[in-house]
Amino acid sequence: MINELNKRILTSIFLVSVLFFCLYYSGFYLITFLILFYLISNYELIANTRNLLFLFISNFFIILSLFSFYTLRGDSSSSLIVICWILSATFLSDIGGFIFGKIFKGKKLTKISPNKTYSGSIGSVFLSCTSLIFLELAQKFLFEVNLINFYTFKYLFITILISIICQLGDLYVSFCKRKINIKNISNILPGHGGVLDRVDGLIFVLIFSFIINKIGYI
Repeated sequence: MINELNKRILTSIFLVSVLFFCLYYSGFYLITFLILFYLISNYELIANTRNLLFLFISNFFIILSLFSFYTLRGDSSSSLIVICWILSATFLSDIGGFIFGKIFKGKKLTKISPNKTYSGSIGSVFLSCTSLIFLELAQKFLFEVNLINFYTFKYLFITILISIICQLGDLYVSFCKRKINIKNISNILPGHGGVLDRVDGLIFVLIFSFIINKIGYI
């Protein structure tokens, strides 16, 4: 567990650093990052299946999530903070599920993904909510002022929803992978598997966040 966790942490630090650079400078860097992600994710999909319906549906969700990502980033300091919150809440949800599930184990959540437990699900929500503290501190560090007050019920509620959607998205992708009889889509990322293995839940979180952003809730 320790070795696998170390791989996850080191890979995550590298990816988060690259991602934050692209987010901060946006423009060309972010577009390049998103194009590379799309090309790699499609390579992973085509390498595992030739099912045209599955490829079409997968591409639909991937493109929609990338469009949501770019739109949510926008061009303001506030939009940078919002997208960083969404990403950190999602990534922490994934980490929380892994750590709490390994430590506390307990009853399985579903047969779709045998590694998912109730303790891991609770841990996902708990660690995801710590992103609110992180973003409050990050704002002061980056801009020396709080552009968004994350210490409100609205952001706590949305963060919980983000964690739940992340977990449901992860289960959906796990179900799809079982249908085509694979564990990981690829092994590009040490400790994580493939690119799509790492962001399966995030795809659905981004679409959800885009919708509530458009209706003016965030």
